[in-house]
Amino acid sequence: MAKASAGEFRSQLYLAYDLSYVNKEQFEILKLKVNEVSKLISGLIKYLNSTL
Repeated sequence: MAKASAGEFRSQLYLAYDLSYVNKEQFEILKLKVNEVSKLISGLIKYLNSTL
């Protein structure tokens, strides 16, 4: 669920950029952050799956 939410945020971020609600700098910063969060979530999922 959390990974899907990160993906949804990423989609909404692109939309916000296309509609000029965020500028290029804000977009790049947020994109990097959501990618980092998504990687952390993936790592947690892999860890939890390996312990089951």
